[in-house]
Amino acid sequence: MLTPPGKYIDATSDFGFKKLLGTEPNKPHLIDFLNDIFIGKHVITDLVFLKNEHQGEDKNTAKVILDISCIDDQGNYFLVELQSTDQRFFKDRCLYYSSRFISDIAPKGAVDLWKYELPPVYLIAVMDRFSFEDNLPGQYIRRVSLMDNETGKEFYHKLGFIYIQLAAFEKAEEDVKTGLEQWLFIIKHLSKFVDIPSFITKPIFKRLFKIAEVAALTKEERMLYETSLKDKWDRQNQLDFAVEKAVEEERAKAAVEIEKERERAQQEIARNLKVMNFPIAEIAKATGLSIEEIERL
Repeated sequence: MLTPPGKYIDATSDFGFKKLLGTEPNKPHLIDFLNDIFIGKHVITDLVFLKNEHQGEDKNTAKVILDISCIDDQGNYFLVELQSTDQRFFKDRCLYYSSRFISDIAPKGAVDLWKYELPPVYLIAVMDRFSFEDNLPGQYIRRVSLMDNETGKEFYHKLGFIYIQLAAFEKAEEDVKTGLEQWLFIIKHLSKFVDIPSFITKPIFKRLFKIAEVAALTKEERMLYETSLKDKWDRQNQLDFAVEKAVEEERAKAAVEIEKERERAQQEIARNLKVMNFPIAEIAKATGLSIEEIERL
């Protein structure tokens, strides 16, 4: 399979996302990305990448494989996930992933857990081709935490979910202003660029664009990238086919219902005409029903 025309890799492919944000040499990209997401709530100066696979407690417990997991220099944990297509129970999956991660990093053995303070854990989900149906107009980022329903205030600040919805991010180039908006525009459109757009002003992006060049990939990276693209396209084709099939089935059901409704209407007309003693042959001609059908009414 040939890589599609373009100077830069697709940042929404599994390979592209992890290469640009989830590797040790490119750690500055992730630090900058997270700082723009948290806009002052956390100021990250360094990160340590952690293992991405977390085994279940037994054979009946599903293991968790994360795209990116790391801890910053202040003890905050970040789980960064790229989700290409919509998935049933996606919110449940995010909660399960974060819960399993917390369980995995908690002290084991003879420890009084009632005296143990949990560290802050945040899951950041970058959603590529889908978004939540209950977004506010123009809303492309959802920040979720445990809230007090009575006061509307945050009840617990050390567990958070941030959903970044690229499908709902529709800003044009001239409307991109903040650092986070620049990040999202790049992640969404990187493979379509021929050069660094003039509105991209952050110095970190000069480094990112250089690393993102397809020509700069090693032979092994190129093979991994093409495999990742194929997987992404296959998933999207499967989704598109499922949607098309569902639409066709709904259309077929609607056509059947329309035909049934037409037949019911014709039968009702025929009944009324029979009551009025119209000749059967004339009723058949007027309604399109057969004489046998009319006689059975």
